[in-house]
Parts: sequence; C-alpha cells; structure tokens
Amino acid sequence: MRIAISGTHYIGKSTLIADFLKHHPEYQSPLEPYYLLQEEKEVELSLEPSLESLLEQLHCSSEQLMENKDNIIFDRCPVDFIAYAMVLLGVEDININDSEVSELFPEVKEALDTLDLIVFLPITKAHPIEYTEENPAYRRAADKCFKRIYRDDHCDIFPRFNHPRIIEICGSPSARLKILESYLF
Repeated sequence: MRIAISGTHYIGKSTLIADFLKHHPEYQSPLEPYYLLQEEKEVELSLEPSLESLLEQLHCSSEQLMENKDNIIFDRCPVDFIAYAMVLLGVEDININDSEVSELFPEVKEALDTLDLIVFLPITKAHPIEYTEENPAYRRAADKCFKRIYRDDHCDIFPRFNHPRIIEICGSPSARLKILESYLF
C-alpha cells in the first residue's frame, strides 16, 4: 500500500509516521522533500519558503511518488506544496489555477494517481496540537488552504480515475494510528 500523510507544519505528521513504522516495519518512509533538498543542496530552507522553493519541493514530492515501490508512507505529498503556494500567492486575491503552480498540475495528478491513501491531518479545536510558533496566522492560513483542496477539490488536482482515498484523521497519537491502521488492506 502507498500512503501519504498531509497537513500543515507541526500537526503530527512525523509522529504518526514514526508510530506507524514501529508497528509496521515492512513499510519504509523516504525523507520529506524539504529535508531531502536541504541534504542534497546543502541549502537552508525557510519555514515560510519562496514560491521557487515550494515549486522545487512540489516537483521533488511528485518524483518521489513516481518511484514504483509498495509498502511506503510519505511525509507530505504534492498537495502540501500547493497549499503553501496558495498561502504565499494569496489565493483570496488570485486563482491558483492562473499561476505558475498550475503548470505542474498534470504532473501532480499523475503522481497522486500512484497513491492508495492520503491521510489529511487538519487543525481542530477538539484535538489541538501543542506548539508555540512564531507565525500562527501563517499556519492557520495553510490549514485553510489544505481544507479547501481536500474538502472542496479547489484546485481540481485529483485524478478522475483511480483517485486515492482521502481521509481526515484527528485525535491523540494513538487514536490517529488506530484509525490509519483500520484503512490498511
């Protein structure tokens, strides 16, 4: 099975993946594009990256998904970088489909087509993740964009056929793991 864990920064993606891998050693998890690019280029990337950096991470994420491996769980997928680009571009003022980001949508659709399951971790009031950050408005704006993409298919980036199953998970780390495991086949 091919799984991607998606959502804004400091929402528990890496924790869920680490917990999952402890119980499912047959799975592997490649390095997140942000860290992979840092490692390869020895370049410091910002938590609030430039559009150029987001496009680079988007492309890297798509390439990772296109590698033909099973039993893999990804920390982020192309949707993540589109959501952050939406924040950066101010989607309230422009249509993301009219930006240079949309030029990569065919590549994104092809890459997403390789996934069986996308797990979206939203920010919720019921189960907040404890985190003190420099820019909480940026994080909330990103989460809002994730919700528009996953709930409303705002960007029309999901394949028409073989659409990966998309689920939202919230709750404690153990509850999240249990829900994720219920979707394994």
